[in-house]
Formats: sequence, structure tokens, C-alpha cells
Amino acid sequence: MPSSKNAVKQRCSPRGHGVSAQPMSSLRRWINRILLLSGALLVSAGLYQGGATMEAQQVARLTVRGDVRHLDSDAIQARLAPRVAEGFMAADLISLRQELESLPWVYRVNTRRRWPAEIEVTLVEQRPSARWGELGYLNHEGEYFAADFDPNYAHLPKLAGPSGTEVSLMRRYQMLADRLETADLSISALTLDDLEQLTVHFDNGLSLLLGDKELSLRVARFVRLWETELPTRAIAQIDLRYEHGAAVTFSDEGLAMQATANGGEG
Repeated sequence: MPSSKNAVKQRCSPRGHGVSAQPMSSLRRWINRILLLSGALLVSAGLYQGGATMEAQQVARLTVRGDVRHLDSDAIQARLAPRVAEGFMAADLISLRQELESLPWVYRVNTRRRWPAEIEVTLVEQRPSARWGELGYLNHEGEYFAADFDPNYAHLPKLAGPSGTEVSLMRRYQMLADRLETADLSISALTLDDLEQLTVHFDNGLSLLLGDKELSLRVARFVRLWETELPTRAIAQIDLRYEHGAAVTFSDEGLAMQATANGGEG
């Protein structure tokens, strides 16, 4: 006779061959994965289709803006038209900007897409602060740019020096112009030779030899001499390449004055 425990087991055992819970759970996971994958594929297809449509969308308007005097906005617009013909999103704005910034008189270019189908180009024109030899101009940062001579800028000081000294020479000019403001002198030219000897030319015909060192001290010495000790007669040249003094050459022939010429050339 079977025990009571075995009887309980027999009553509790399922009849027949039913489906267990574990295969059902695995089936649900596979169905969920298939549904998620299908959804992802549909979203990707939609994004691809939308992106392809947007990339193929043509530019309806090309706008060129900027306060310019030497740049022809219409000519630039005509130049850019083939570059944006590829489409609103396909147009390479970085390449477009680089091309424009290589043109004379262009200082900076900003480009942007404006929805739904406009490309906007904003031009910032170069503003010359000095002439650089006979070749072009320097902007306020000392950056050189080649451009044809413009009589509107004939009054600008003329800077000249070895290639690669544009920025440093512009900084020296700005320093000198600031220091000489009280002397009521206007710089017409600034030259730096191969030995880095700096010479300042003023619009009144005076030349100032500053050498290659202690520029601030030498300029301060010149201002002091100019305002207090130098006579009123015309002076052709002042050489400040001395430790404590200056050599003054007057424009009158045969008249020259050597002032405290201790030390050698600097």
C-alpha cells in the first residue's frame, strides 16, 4: 500500500504532456526582439529617406551680407552659386568659407544655413592700418594681405621690413604712435633693416634712429629732448643709439650737434 506522501505526489502531478513555462518565456523574448529590430529598421529607413530628401533639397536663396567697399557682393554671389548647387545640406560651407577668405580684402567670412532652404554668407572686410612696402597692407593685427593700391589709404604709415616681421613691426608702430602722441608727431614710415635696426620717419621730415634694443627708454629720452631741450630750428635726424644721449643732425648744411655721445651704437 503506497504511503500518504506518495499519494499526495500523485494527486499533485499534472496529467498529460502540457507546455512548460520556460519555453513560453523564451518564445516571448524572441518575439520582443523581432519587434524591436523591426521598429529600429523602420525608424532607420525613415531617417535615411528623410535625410536623402533633405540633402537633395535645393538652395532656394543665397544671401551675401556685409559692410564692404572693395568687395562686389553680386560677383561673390555669382561665384558661390555653383558651390551651393549640390543641395541645401550637401553644400560644403567650410570649403566655401575658406575659398572666400583667400580673396583680397576679405578678413573673415561667416556662413550658416537658415531653414528651410537659405544659405547666408556674411563678409567682414579688411581694414588697413598700415601699408606694407609696395606690395599691400597690414590690418590691425599685423596680418599682411595683398591688394591693389587704393588712394584712400595713401595717408597710412608705410611699414617695411624682412618677410615674417609684419606682426612685430605693427606692434612696434602701435607702441610708438601711443608714446609719441604727446610730442605731436605723426609717423609716416617705419623701417626695419636686416640687422633689426629700427628707424622712424615723421611727416615733418625728421628721422629717428632707435636701433634694436631699449626702445621704450630711447623713445622716452627723445620725447624729453623734443619737448624741453631741442632748439626750434629744423632737424633732419636724431640718433638715439647711445647709452645716455643722442646725436642731432640739423637740416641746415654744415650744422650738427653731438649731445652727450657716451657709449657706442646699440
